[in-house]
Amino acid sequence: MTLIAAEQTSTGPAPRRRDRQAPERRCLVTGEVRPRGELMRFVVGPDDTVVPDLDRRLPGRGLWLTGRRDIVAQACAKRAFARGAKRQVTPMTGPDGEGLDAFVEAELFRRAVGALTLARKAGAYISGFEKVRSALSGLQEEGPDRAVLLCASDAGDDGREKVTRLADRIGGVGRVDEFDAATLGQVSGRDRTVHALVLPGGAARHVADAVRKYTDYRGDTAPVADVDVMD
Repeated sequence: MTLIAAEQTSTGPAPRRRDRQAPERRCLVTGEVRPRGELMRFVVGPDDTVVPDLDRRLPGRGLWLTGRRDIVAQACAKRAFARGAKRQVTPMTGPDGEGLDAFVEAELFRRAVGALTLARKAGAYISGFEKVRSALSGLQEEGPDRAVLLCASDAGDDGREKVTRLADRIGGVGRVDEFDAATLGQVSGRDRTVHALVLPGGAARHVADAVRKYTDYRGDTAPVADVDVMD
């Protein structure tokens, strides 16, 4: 399952724009210095347990990692958190006993699905093949380029090709095939949803941001869409 960028011309990740004024931090595992917004923050709690701070709001000294699951797993295995904190610390385990790396992935997935749910509540989420096709046709007439098209990972080839072909003709429509029909169905309030569309605007930016963070963490290389994501 991948994320497909609108008008993508390469198979690698889209280049990230860097603000020279943005604070930078060093990844504890790779040693790479990057803008803080491109890294994932962890903190040590009062019980000396390392927890993720995905919103970068928790008190305490930040321990920074490249936002990928394999990097988080290495940090746990190689005691990178203890070196960064300069004392003995223990990475947290999830409610089902999963490791920190798996817990973070589950949380990012939850946030991505939550972004879709918020889009639906805001009236910016359309589901169903005919409704999506009609909405895409309307976008073609109006010309905006900030929608996000979702096709279930287990969708049939015929329906997928029809809506993606229309999206390609419009241009600038991001495409996501990361979620299966059951997951999209939960967002839509149905058993299954195969096709959905997030209309242009803040909801689409929120979805693009949340899904990008999730797929980046998993190690998927294609960005979600050609969408300007708000900080």
